[in-house]
Amino acid sequence: MKRSILASTLALVLSSSVFANNYALLSEVRDQIKSPEYTQQEKQLVVEQARIFLEDLYVHQYAKDIYYGISPTGHLNAVSEIYKVIDELDTLDTDQLHARLTKIFKAQRDLHLVYLHPQPVRSYASYLPFEFDKTLDVFGHSEVRVSNLFESLLPYVTDSRLPEVGDKVISYNGEPIHKVVEDNLYVGYGSNEDAGFIRALTTITRKGHAVSLVPERNDVTIEFLSHVTGETYTTTIPWVTRLPAAATNSTGNANANVAHLLEESTNIEAAQHQLIKSELDTDSGSPFVTNPTADPQLSWAIREVDGQQVGYIKLARFRVVNEIDDALKQLSELLTDELAQTDALVFDVRNNPGGLITYADRLVQLFSAKPAVPTQLKFLNTQLNYDILHKTVFSSFGPQWQKVLADVNGTNARYTDTTSYITIAQNNEFGQSYYKPVGIWSDARTYSSGDVFTCSIQDNGVAKVYGEHKRTGAGGANVLRHSVFNRYIGAPYFEALPYDQEMTVSWRQMVRHGHNKNAIIEDFGCVADQHVPQTLESIKDSSLGNFETIARDLLSEAPNTSTVRFLQSRETDLNTSGRTLEIEVTNTELVEIYLNDVKVDVVNIGAYGEASKTIEYTIPASAIEGKVRFIGLDGGKTPLWNGIRYFY
Repeated sequence: MKRSILASTLALVLSSSVFANNYALLSEVRDQIKSPEYTQQEKQLVVEQARIFLEDLYVHQYAKDIYYGISPTGHLNAVSEIYKVIDELDTLDTDQLHARLTKIFKAQRDLHLVYLHPQPVRSYASYLPFEFDKTLDVFGHSEVRVSNLFESLLPYVTDSRLPEVGDKVISYNGEPIHKVVEDNLYVGYGSNEDAGFIRALTTITRKGHAVSLVPERNDVTIEFLSHVTGETYTTTIPWVTRLPAAATNSTGNANANVAHLLEESTNIEAAQHQLIKSELDTDSGSPFVTNPTADPQLSWAIREVDGQQVGYIKLARFRVVNEIDDALKQLSELLTDELAQTDALVFDVRNNPGGLITYADRLVQLFSAKPAVPTQLKFLNTQLNYDILHKTVFSSFGPQWQKVLADVNGTNARYTDTTSYITIAQNNEFGQSYYKPVGIWSDARTYSSGDVFTCSIQDNGVAKVYGEHKRTGAGGANVLRHSVFNRYIGAPYFEALPYDQEMTVSWRQMVRHGHNKNAIIEDFGCVADQHVPQTLESIKDSSLGNFETIARDLLSEAPNTSTVRFLQSRETDLNTSGRTLEIEVTNTELVEIYLNDVKVDVVNIGAYGEASKTIEYTIPASAIEGKVRFIGLDGGKTPLWNGIRYFY
């Protein structure tokens, strides 16, 4: 929940004194945040690798020019600008080189296309002791207000007045706040109007120096309007810098599953911030206290709203501890056990920076009566992409990717055809696990695989999307890191960057389906079905009121009169439980039964009204292990529900 000054001060009393060793005023450590001097050969190496990323791999390069247009102070054509740097390289010193490349990458407004600075610079991050958020006033006009205080940074602000959560921001360093937002659109990475606004606010309150240059000034002067007294006051706040004492700045796990590295869609900057924020305060982003699970990314709660029980799930990232199957199993069991008796469910992916695309895709099936279709992706048609998928170790990660590149190789086609990581069958191995109304709660910080999940929910017609902002963050690509290319491919295509530098690139472009067929996610995002905006009141109550608004809307939906209840657990031991599976159904005309994806029976159950009927299916003696899927249909054979039971 959001912290007031009083609450933050009380929490600070209990905080560890060790924390102070990890932070210092920017004014005291500015001289330490320096890039090593590069030789001419090192500069040439970095620029050439950047050129390869921007010209041969960056899948959005053409779409960005169309969406934003080209402007000297706004969006830059990435390819033409990198060639300018190449032509002028002899005249650029190291700092100028980093500044030029940072500008080119950031001007694309794509958090998957990132130029990360060398060590030791990338291990530092500078913060103001609070966060800003976009709110709407009673007339629907946008405002900027303080949304949270970082309690552990408050001791560094000893001579200035601190704002309260909810105070309105009037100006920043003498400029009206809305002009400041506009001026930071092309350095904040945010795509589209909503995400651009939010990311611009981010870049004026925190700067991870892995991607952002050090502020020119050691402090900022901000004018606020008190939401309590109505008075206007001006205060000067110092930047506080996180020192590289702990290893929270890593952009990847060297021992990560290689296949997972190719399925990644993450906002690296936000993922790094999550690690730092966890030590700055305990604000979970949830509107109330939640129950933890064995998965550190997953928590849940049940709240009573108007006498009914509403489930709540918070998924912080699409990251898995072991395998995606393990994460899906835990979520499925949560839905079928702890949340089984709830009347509706709110699934919160606000602030989710992304993770594994296949996890986001496969999660949809837990709420879908019909098979969920996975997200499609396509490559830029370049010789380098063809070579990577045909002549390197990457050729082992799916013949579908090789085929789409081979089909256009040597042609003038700009892109390949689309394909997906997994088939529809592979995307539906768990089946439906929740049968009541579901709402997806998103915002403009919902990014990458967070976009994938939210858009896929819409494209599959599964649930309603409620947006804190009108659009999600619009991160529409599979992202790959230079270090991965270098580690697994290497020369002659890639060479290691000096001083632990890194780059990331939007490699495969996501394409939507269903009612949004052929639309891309990048820049456009997913438009909320219902806008439930942040206001002063929602900031003060940690969005509890917004949660209740969403819950009431879900509870007002006509209930699904067709129901199913499985009388066996998801996994059945044939030696102890026998071979007969039983289900109870209501308001269902037909039930199809599939054994290991082969239809074996259709039962005309004719279950009408509230009285349930029972179906029994006996697993053949010849079947040693596998799965049985039950699909409930109405008279027109429209899917009403489905579920899977495994046996061994």
